[in-house]
Amino acid sequence: MVFDGNNNATKLNTRKRKFGEIKKTEKSNKSQMMFSNCILGLFNKATELSVLCKAKTALIITSPNNELYTCGYPNCDAIIQQFLTGKDTIEDSEIKKQEEIVETLRLEYEAIGDKLKKLLEEEKNWQAINDEAEKSGSISSCWWNDPIDDMDLQSLEEFKTYLEKLRLNLGSANDEKKLMSTLRS
Repeated sequence: MVFDGNNNATKLNTRKRKFGEIKKTEKSNKSQMMFSNCILGLFNKATELSVLCKAKTALIITSPNNELYTCGYPNCDAIIQQFLTGKDTIEDSEIKKQEEIVETLRLEYEAIGDKLKKLLEEEKNWQAINDEAEKSGSISSCWWNDPIDDMDLQSLEEFKTYLEKLRLNLGSANDEKKLMSTLRS
């Protein structure tokens, strides 16, 4: 709201996010699947918020089957106990250990994110190179496409080492792609 000189309030034009109507699903199996997807998202967001804000949080959720699910940072039970009693039950040494673990995991997460960005950039560059090579018809000029019939022993050994390096590089790239796909999920 904005106040003008006469202390009259006027509403600003603000965009509001509109949500669709929430309906209860009929099938319990579909309801359980939706619940498990939603709970993972909630737990991820709660943990991320806790780590980023360095806050202690506890999240308790009941499923459609009346089962309890909890998630907390640094420890859900300790946070609930602290809330109920007003006393911090986690010892300082435990807190420091947990904070160190969380900080290590945060740093690893950031490092993996940086690697992911670099890999995505490399993938775009390779795709651009491959597209350009296909357009110009120069794909046959790659060393792995050369015929081996005319090579001498030394050239064949070099070719073999190149192929082994290529296999190792492809294996590590495949592992990194698997890691990226698990991170995206």
